[in-house]
Formats: sequence, structure tokens, C-alpha cells
Amino acid sequence: MAPAVAMTMGTAMTTEAHDRLHLMWLASPALPVGGFSYSEVLEAAVDKGLVTTEAQASQWLTDQLHLSQARSDLAVVAQAIDAWRHNDLPRVAELNTWVLTTRESSELRQQTQQTGRSLVD
Repeated sequence: MAPAVAMTMGTAMTTEAHDRLHLMWLASPALPVGGFSYSEVLEAAVDKGLVTTEAQASQWLTDQLHLSQARSDLAVVAQAIDAWRHNDLPRVAELNTWVLTTRESSELRQQTQQTGRSLVD
């Protein structure tokens, strides 16, 4: 079976490449979401000399995914996607409220809300 093809700026690309491009946009410094706007203390670790190599930065980001995202946000995202697909907007709102009320500080709550606004924009 031939891969699906998407058109981006007049160029044909596979759906997989198109999806990767969208993921790269999420990490772009032009879009205020992701690691570029909220480094999860990576900048401080670099400033202190705790992260000095590409391998250490990669490990830092991997740890963030495994220790934080995979244990909390990704489970909620999976539920939210399912609710959205079933047009269960009350469940989406419930999950959103849960995420906001479980943030450890007002700064983390603001970060979450700003990231959401940026993604919507």
C-alpha cells in the first residue's frame, strides 16, 4: 500500500514526514510552547554546569518525559483525545480542570494555560 501523501508549501510528502514536521513546529523557537519556552529548569542546569554536552541535554529531556510527562500529562492527554473523538466535551473540561488543580504552583498552572493558548493559536 502506498503511503499517504500531504501537500506542504507545494511539496508532496508522506503523512509520516508531515506529522514529524508538525512535531518540529511544536519545538520551534518561533512558537512559544515546548522546550523553548519552558525548559523545566534545563537552562539553570546548563548555567550551573550540570548539563554541558548534547548527550546530557538529551538525557535531561528524556528524564523529563519519563519522570513527568509519561506519568501524568500523557495519561490525561490520552483520555482527552478519546473524549474529544466522542464529542464528550464535559469530560474534556473535567480533565482540564483536574490538570489545572493538580499543578504544584501558580507558575506551573500559568505555564500550562499559556502552552494551551499557544497551541490553540
